[in-house]
Amino acid sequence: SATESFHNRILDNRFPGGIDMSDRLAATVAFLILVAGAAAFGQPPVVANGAAVPDGPTLVTLAEAWRAGGEDDDIFYGSVATIRTDTEGNVYILDGQVSEVQVYAPDGEHLRTVFREGDGPGEIRRPNDMFLGNDGTVCALQDFPGRIIKVDAAGLPAGEVKYARSAEDQGQMAVLNRAFATPDGLALVGIRMSFGGNISEQTYFLALCGNDGIETAALVEKDNPIDYTNFVMTEAGLDFVWSRVAVDREGRVYVAPERNEYRIQVFGPDGTLQSSITREYVQGDRDDDEVENARQVLEAIGAYYPRPPVRYETENTSPAVAGMWVTDDGRLWVLSGDAHKDTHVGAWVVLDVYDPEGKLEKQVALPGAHEAREDGLYVQPDGRIFVVVGALDAFLNQQAVNKDGDDEEETPLEVICYDFE
Repeated sequence: SATESFHNRILDNRFPGGIDMSDRLAATVAFLILVAGAAAFGQPPVVANGAAVPDGPTLVTLAEAWRAGGEDDDIFYGSVATIRTDTEGNVYILDGQVSEVQVYAPDGEHLRTVFREGDGPGEIRRPNDMFLGNDGTVCALQDFPGRIIKVDAAGLPAGEVKYARSAEDQGQMAVLNRAFATPDGLALVGIRMSFGGNISEQTYFLALCGNDGIETAALVEKDNPIDYTNFVMTEAGLDFVWSRVAVDREGRVYVAPERNEYRIQVFGPDGTLQSSITREYVQGDRDDDEVENARQVLEAIGAYYPRPPVRYETENTSPAVAGMWVTDDGRLWVLSGDAHKDTHVGAWVVLDVYDPEGKLEKQVALPGAHEAREDGLYVQPDGRIFVVVGALDAFLNQQAVNKDGDDEEETPLEVICYDFE
């Protein structure tokens, strides 16, 4: 229980803040009163955390388990869209450019390839995301028109699912960007769209759906209409929870709804808001390279639209929360927008780790020579960490955005699997 957890922290001297025993007891009582008071008034509790843990980031030890792709591998990766693992430890790597999923055993042995590019059964084109269904299927997201295409473990077609707000509204146009399996269905992130003249009405959404794709609970929504007569693409307008959402094995959904606020909402499997997790956080200003990276990403996204934007507008800061994952032990791992700045010596990024109650338990500094602004990071439910070397360049190249202003041949993407020692 929450009371037992706080009592244990007092006994073993792990309560954050560097205060003496009497102050620890007072802080614990105050917190429990706050939670009880919120519950009494029907308000979900807020777990407030300070800026950092008292001891600062801990440099962990990672052991490289295996790698795939790169110059010496027979498998070429064009653009890695996501990496997922199943309950047996097998690894699924989605290549959004060549429209394939490569499947590996836990030790890195290549097992098979599923999906291929096309429009027939079990075929996909430029998928945005992929997840593993509760029925053992591998499910890829076709962005537009939005649908989930499924194959079985052997790669054979297993049907498809389309998103709809209701059974009567299954003809609405939608883009699907991210998806997660839940015990009762799906959690989907996408865009509902309608057109009228030069105006495109767009509503970004995060919703719970049944296995048939029909929405059962709307969690977060945002309107962002586009006027193509004066199409200005802004980072603030495009902002949504695209990378700021995670789902655990029990179906709880963790989401940071606001770009400039370090606040994570926790929704239950039925869509009810259970709690919020906050942390004291000050966004730092972007340097020139970060601003240019943001502009290039906007340009790459702009390539998806039927008419090019007349200009792009970036923000002066990175998002407070840039990514999050939940591991099987109930811990929430959060990547802040400035996680690559002022890191521990020998580390390339720092992750905030919260215990199952939402308290900031530790900050983990990941060692290595990777580049947080260039390489992709994926934390798996079993605790393994994957790094996609060159992820940003690959995405920009896929969208014909020349990042470096020259025509030099890019180094092939490489995926590295790390274990905690």
